[in-house]
Amino acid sequence: MDNKYLDTLFTLLKCHATPGDEDEVASFLLENWRQYGWKTRSLGRYAVIAERQPDDNSADAKTILLCAHMDSPGFIIQSVNEDVSAIAVNIGYPHFEEEMTKGVIKRADDSKYEAIIYNKNENNEWIVNAQYAPMRGERICYASEPSIHDGLIHSPFLDNRVGCAALCEIARTVKTSNLRIILAATTQEEFTGFGAAVLAAYCKPDLIICLDATYTDETQNVMFGKGPVLTITDKSVLLGMKVVQSIKEHCDQWNVPLQTEIYNFSGTDSKAFPMQGITAPVLPILIPSEGNHTPMEKAAVADIDSLQTLLLKLCTDTAAVESLLKDIASFD
Repeated sequence: MDNKYLDTLFTLLKCHATPGDEDEVASFLLENWRQYGWKTRSLGRYAVIAERQPDDNSADAKTILLCAHMDSPGFIIQSVNEDVSAIAVNIGYPHFEEEMTKGVIKRADDSKYEAIIYNKNENNEWIVNAQYAPMRGERICYASEPSIHDGLIHSPFLDNRVGCAALCEIARTVKTSNLRIILAATTQEEFTGFGAAVLAAYCKPDLIICLDATYTDETQNVMFGKGPVLTITDKSVLLGMKVVQSIKEHCDQWNVPLQTEIYNFSGTDSKAFPMQGITAPVLPILIPSEGNHTPMEKAAVADIDSLQTLLLKLCTDTAAVESLLKDIASFD
């Protein structure tokens, strides 16, 4: 991970982007992609995308979609007391073990002020004490000061700002390709999933890579430093072993480590694409993490580096992508 990539990731980790209020991340991504000459557009408030046409302008070029999500779990002010305290409702299942944690409230004019978020009380309420009187509907996220220790990044919002940073790095590093590449970041993945549904209705790719975060898991030997994780099955995807084997063989050819997991408790944006009638294969490729949805998540620099190598290969190795699609895109 070079300094440019790290600067991009840390900037994204400091953004305020709760479900439905992802403006900061969206603006950063659009500006970043345009800087490297990619054609951009917004799909309402549901997704932002960047596109790159194949170098040979082939009408038959395969289209690969790399998709991340911009939002992270947070809170929304529901009711305000007579002082500067309020009751908040969680959006996207944030959680923490401590009695309280530092938060940041964002106003409609994009100004921000500090707050303390108290863990749920006996009435199952999140109490917020703020620097100023909050307003109903204002969003709260964790305070963020990312850092690196012993090869691990410590920060909230690694789910899924790592994916967003990966899209920026692809925009920066892909210099030549005979594939049509679409970079996309959706809203509301953590709550409702509407962003991915809108994106799926817009584009018709040949291969979809859905970026997100997952958990380290000793029982499945999913560990830090062993590469990104291919989800074989969760609430949003179900891959056959022929598909899994083909992906692993291509990763071996590229010398990219790849872990696998079985995780049936939640899902990713992957579900939106077949639900919209998209027949392209959807591959969830996730970063192993700890502390997911808490004020201090962890992810390994080595895994992020491996993820980026894999994405770069998928975006530039036309023959390999065509071979992969031949194996996994449909029944024989």
